[in-house]
Amino acid sequence: MTKSRKTAEPAPAPEPEPVPCPDVAATAAAFLDGQQITTTQCGLCGTEIAGVNGRYSCGVCGWTNPWWEGTSTLPGATDYDQG
Repeated sequence: MTKSRKTAEPAPAPEPEPVPCPDVAATAAAFLDGQQITTTQCGLCGTEIAGVNGRYSCGVCGWTNPWWEGTSTLPGATDYDQG
């Protein structure tokens, strides 16, 4: 008696990524243009860490610098679309 082999069905094609509307894409691009990757040493353990706009958090010891030490103003609650 022979055993029949089942052939594996091909995996379904991945869904295409949704394309944002031009206004959303332009807003996102403008936001990203204002971001700067910065590096420093951790204030607690000395590990070299990277952050965005001077705001840091160390993945080794958990140290974070105070929010006011960043190089740019943080957005306020009214800066977010509530819709």
